[in-house]
Amino acid sequence: MPQTITGYFDTRRDAEMAVERLVQDQGLDRKRVQAMAEGEDNSSGTVVSGADAADAAAGDTPDGVRRGRIVVRAEVEDDMLEAALASFRDCNATGLTPDRA
Repeated sequence: MPQTITGYFDTRRDAEMAVERLVQDQGLDRKRVQAMAEGEDNSSGTVVSGADAADAAAGDTPDGVRRGRIVVRAEVEDDMLEAALASFRDCNATGLTPDRA
C-alpha cells in the first residue's frame, strides 16, 4: 500500500539531493515525487546556499531567497519506505512524516 513521505528542507540543494536520491538511487518514478515551496511565496529555502550564496555575498537578495522551506513529498510502496526515509534523512530533512526513526 503506498504511503506519502513529507520532508522539509532549509536549502534548495538538500531538497534537490533528496529528489535525486529517490529517483536515481531508489528507482522511484519521478511522477511520484513533488518539490514545492512550503508557503504561497516562491522560495529557495531558509538558508542561502549554492548559486544564491554569491548573490547574497554581494548584498543582493534574489527573488525567493529565504522565504520558507522547501517541501518534498514522495509516494512510496511499503517495501521502499525505509530506504526512502533514509534518503530524506541523509539530505537533512526535518519534520519528516511518516517518521520511523
